[in-house]
Amino acid sequence: MICVIASFPSKQNEQDGMIQRVVHIDTLMASTPRTYLDVSFRRFLRKQTRTENSATIYCVNVFAHFFFIWKLLRAARIVYIHSAYNALRIMAFPTSARIIFDAHGAVPEELTQEGRKGAAQILGVAERFILRRCDILVCVTRAMLEHFNRKHGPRANRAELVLPILPRFGETADAANALQSFRNTDSVIYAGGMQIWQNVDLMVEAASHRRELLYTFLTGDVAAFEAKLRDGGVNTFVCTKVKPAQVKDHYLTHNYGFVLRDEILVNQVACPTKLMEYLYWGVLPIVITPNIGDFNAQNLRGVTLEQFRAGLLPDADAAESMRRHNQSTVLALIDAAQANQDRLQDQLLDGG
Repeated sequence: MICVIASFPSKQNEQDGMIQRVVHIDTLMASTPRTYLDVSFRRFLRKQTRTENSATIYCVNVFAHFFFIWKLLRAARIVYIHSAYNALRIMAFPTSARIIFDAHGAVPEELTQEGRKGAAQILGVAERFILRRCDILVCVTRAMLEHFNRKHGPRANRAELVLPILPRFGETADAANALQSFRNTDSVIYAGGMQIWQNVDLMVEAASHRRELLYTFLTGDVAAFEAKLRDGGVNTFVCTKVKPAQVKDHYLTHNYGFVLRDEILVNQVACPTKLMEYLYWGVLPIVITPNIGDFNAQNLRGVTLEQFRAGLLPDADAAESMRRHNQSTVLALIDAAQANQDRLQDQLLDGG
């Protein structure tokens, strides 16, 4: 039995960045019977059970359903844990299963950046525990893998796979067509939330410098985002929530996209889905630094925040060249990741 420790993808959580990764991994075992454990310390005092095709989903409480969780984990041959948050929730449960840990991000550092030092310490313990316990470590970037090995030391006999968070891009022809798409040259888009590392205030400030441009903000935090934009003096914009499948249509009509990540550890090990999508669909990123995850100045073409503020934007020919370079970079990344994805799928199906 494969037991996945994560919330099961649904219409209610489909815009969550973590869930996009869960969806990707779930496609690798979609035809295999598997169990999802959505574990909480506070919620689910009454166990909830449902089935979705070949998946059985249990929403359970650590304390109220301790022995039920323990029994399931004992029966599992593979336990797939999404992120240190979920590792924390099952630390108390022994299992002889083969454990695959999908790190998602540098969680303790993210919490420290948010000012949640107590939570950062607790999740730091969970991260150290699961990195010592897991048999397979899956990281979204090579930079993240190197970070974990520097921080906690390498572990003998642990398989290590780099598998970026790859959105569903579609057929190869879609990539070529994306570069031919008609775009409003004065348009800027942002797709994402209001987490501190997204630098929303800086985004609004930049937009206020270039009020003549057309801005589209796709977010689940519409009201809060609109308030920030108006308070920042940005009066002409579209701010709305759309389904993930509709985001691509907006990318194809926009020229630039905000991805204002600071050059700090959280971003240096990350693989922002938004950035991958921008590069694939032909949106030129506006960045503070090109050093994001495994990207750098050599393989990423974009506009710096300083250039954007000053109006130093590429002409049509330069923009087309940048788009082709960026898309080639992403396609090469996808090809490189395929072998590791195949290895991971073999482990899941053999263990299931």
